[in-house]
Amino acid sequence: MKRLRLLLVLVAATLAAEQPTLVLIPGSFNGPEVFDEFKRHLAPGPTLIVELPLREKNPTVEGFADHVLRSIGHLKSFYVGGHSIGGMVAVEIAGRAPQGLLGVISMEGWTHHEVQAQAFDGDKTTTLTPDQVASREAMRQRILSRITQAEARAFASAWRKWNGLPVLQSTHIPVLEIWGDRARPRPTRALLRIPERDNIELAWIAGSPHQVLLHSPRETANAVNGFLAANMYAARPMGKLNGTLTTIFRATDHRHGFNMHPYIAWHEGRFWAMWSTNRVRDLQSGQYVRFATSADGRTWSAPETLTPSEVGFRTFARGFWIRDGELIALAARDEAVRPLFGPGLTLLGYRWNPVRRRFDSPIVIAADSINNFPPRRLPNGHWLMSRRDHRMQVSMLEGGIASPTDWEVRPIPPSGTALDEPEWWTAANGDTHLLFRDGNRSRRLYRSINFSPPIRTNFPDAMAKFNSLRLSDGSYAIAHNPSTDGVRIPLALSLSEDGVVFDRTYLLRDEPTMYRYSGKDPGYRGYHYPQLLERNGRLYVIHSENMEDIRVLEIPLTRLH
Repeated sequence: MKRLRLLLVLVAATLAAEQPTLVLIPGSFNGPEVFDEFKRHLAPGPTLIVELPLREKNPTVEGFADHVLRSIGHLKSFYVGGHSIGGMVAVEIAGRAPQGLLGVISMEGWTHHEVQAQAFDGDKTTTLTPDQVASREAMRQRILSRITQAEARAFASAWRKWNGLPVLQSTHIPVLEIWGDRARPRPTRALLRIPERDNIELAWIAGSPHQVLLHSPRETANAVNGFLAANMYAARPMGKLNGTLTTIFRATDHRHGFNMHPYIAWHEGRFWAMWSTNRVRDLQSGQYVRFATSADGRTWSAPETLTPSEVGFRTFARGFWIRDGELIALAARDEAVRPLFGPGLTLLGYRWNPVRRRFDSPIVIAADSINNFPPRRLPNGHWLMSRRDHRMQVSMLEGGIASPTDWEVRPIPPSGTALDEPEWWTAANGDTHLLFRDGNRSRRLYRSINFSPPIRTNFPDAMAKFNSLRLSDGSYAIAHNPSTDGVRIPLALSLSEDGVVFDRTYLLRDEPTMYRYSGKDPGYRGYHYPQLLERNGRLYVIHSENMEDIRVLEIPLTRLH
């Protein structure tokens, strides 16, 4: 067996893509300079400051939102953030959900005019230093010198006519609420009128008053940096995608009652499907791998056996690797122990022999390894696939060039949680994105970019295997289970233009379902372990239903637009 070596070289970015713009809106009687120190601590990226009009006859937050949207109509993708009334305008824009909006940042943007009094007893400035008070007043006077007293009064009253709570209760846009705690006990969300919702994050700036940009620009920028880095799910609900649903294999009780780990590929003019089979449930001794083929994706052959059923051992389907025109069926074998995995864990490869019309005897692809999906090519031409060893330690394997058994281990930096079942892709800007489900049940995916330490994102996850694919039009798709209650219903498809933020989500299958046969626990119900394949203008989503039946959903790509 080939010794697995440690690879330390990072993948270089080779492509360029437009970054989203961070649009910033100053607060009442503040100029663009209020963001100067804050911007020095922001992560690199384009920013645009939009000042609110001061001479409106009947100013409203809604009208200010219209003004901002007109000013940024040329932007393809953007975040909107603001301070005080600027934060209120940002929240109002979230309620509009304009095309391209990826997230909203409200810095002390009161949801309702009573919040300041009810949550903070009217305290706005007590922790400012004398220099900060002077700076604030100088900026204020510069702005007030341009307008009349009547115009100033009208502008200052606009926020009193606005209530942002209905927006926060209904918007699907990710929202970051930043508040200073005034060096006093922090009020509840109820007092702040910020609902407890998965898409709304609350960040406190210790000791800061209302003027967080003057008092704590570094800490405020760090909160924004964290939000932007973690934000990969600004998905708009797009309804349900209807397609043709085909059963590849239907379970039979106590004989082939468990069918899981489905994979699909196209090779030699045929669709190929493979999956793991067992008598009743997973992890039992004797589990083995079967496969079937189809010319049209709808009529499938009777299943054939890829791996033997062995007493005391089990094998797991691991996908089809098409390497230089050759089809290699991957399967992992280990001892039937609980929990996963046995010390003899080995990733095997079965080469398709087109002359004999069968798979040859296996070769060892990698020792002490089980992958998640077949290898894909990096921009440097190398193959990359995920790896777990028998101790459930997660890493990646890079190589596969000289031979299908030539791999080097790339470690994953510590993340502070238990990462599992990694998936990866190359984003439009050339970065390598690694995505993990969280074994510690945060119900969110973790992301690493170019092998940086993984961080928790806002992408919802039912602790289920998911799959990504770059489509022929350059967009990215993820098939996944987004329910945060752990139930693998529904099955969904989320889309991204750049492979960084997924801003549209379609339902694929959402019907309530339950397994037919006994001997299983409630976690078996639902739609499991999808894999995507694009072929001739159609998207194929293979999955297991109730861990019993292997099914494939066929969807015309035209329905994604």
